[in-house]
Amino acid sequence: MSIVKLKQEVLEPALCAGCGACGLVCPKQLIRFDKDRITPVLDFDTDACATCDAPCHAVCPGADPATDASEEHLFGRRRTVDERWLGIVGSVLGATSTSEEIRARSASGGAATALLLESRRYLDVKHVLSMGRDAAEGWRAAPVVSNETEHIVGNAQSTYQMAPYLVALRAVYEATPGDNVAVVGLACHIQALRKLQRLDSALGRWARERIVLLVETACSSNTLPAGTSSIVSGVLGLELDEVVDVKYREGAYPGNFQTRTRDGRAHVVQFWEILGKLKENKTHRCLTCGDWMSGLADISVSDGDPNIFDASVNGATIAKHARLIVRTPLGGALIEHAVEQGVLERWAIDLSGFNLGLERKRNRRRHYELSALPIPKGPGAGDAFERDSLRSDDELINPETYKR
Repeated sequence: MSIVKLKQEVLEPALCAGCGACGLVCPKQLIRFDKDRITPVLDFDTDACATCDAPCHAVCPGADPATDASEEHLFGRRRTVDERWLGIVGSVLGATSTSEEIRARSASGGAATALLLESRRYLDVKHVLSMGRDAAEGWRAAPVVSNETEHIVGNAQSTYQMAPYLVALRAVYEATPGDNVAVVGLACHIQALRKLQRLDSALGRWARERIVLLVETACSSNTLPAGTSSIVSGVLGLELDEVVDVKYREGAYPGNFQTRTRDGRAHVVQFWEILGKLKENKTHRCLTCGDWMSGLADISVSDGDPNIFDASVNGATIAKHARLIVRTPLGGALIEHAVEQGVLERWAIDLSGFNLGLERKRNRRRHYELSALPIPKGPGAGDAFERDSLRSDDELINPETYKR
């Protein structure tokens, strides 16, 4: 049964991405998640799964993201070796929100936020899934489903913390199955949803018909909650129960880590300084991940500045904006609509040159491909590289390399 395969092929070799897809599809809602490890807790009698046809393993991107099958379905072909790391690209744009408030509250110009907001009008979206904060523990990440502008804008910034994200869609499916949904997520979230959309089941049909927009943000690797709590308590010296909110990219571009406490005070750590703490709290699955972007979203988004670590150390020299990779006709149409409505500014760019986030992902993955450890499958096109060209993550994010 699916739950056995999930345990054997994903959980035991530590390939769980913590995306929450298995919890989303479980019809009896038996699967819960350890809130610190972000892995499924199977503390129930799995005999209850013997007659279950819910595909918890089939939607899991942990061991097999199924990139090739999803690309065949979306684009009619698979990516080539030359497309290994960016996927199948329609066009590439620079973009920013035209709203001063959204730009200020965003990590990289608010283009993704502007598109999510505009999807409500263009695609009749009633629910947007974005990463917010836990209502009881303000330092902890938690998925938020909302159609309210304040919630969507408030969740505009990058969140460098894992949570069982996709589980939150279950309530939408059960309560308002006829409503359209937009999702902004990371590669693993998009891969799971594309797998779900290809399933011949009631939930699969719902996902095909009602999850009408997928936007993804580039991800070098995500971090367990302990990464954030160690900064709050270890670096800032705060009690976790004092915290009401955490932002990872607050203030002048590229932004800083900011914790706000119950007394209204803000406590700040420079962005480049937090990477060490975050790096100490990664999962095996995130470290071995082969996807900076899934390449399966309608639109992929990354920072306009290709090296925000350098910008944090020395100061930004590039205006705050995003790079958009347009992949589907729907994604392109939404962008053009947003421009026509005056909520998005866009211009042509190219993606040539060094990108730190991509290089960290690429070098880390290549090191693991040379090891004997279990790793998630990558695109079938494979990767071409010279062993001698590999660089360590410590080298890539050494502040002494960048200080001027």
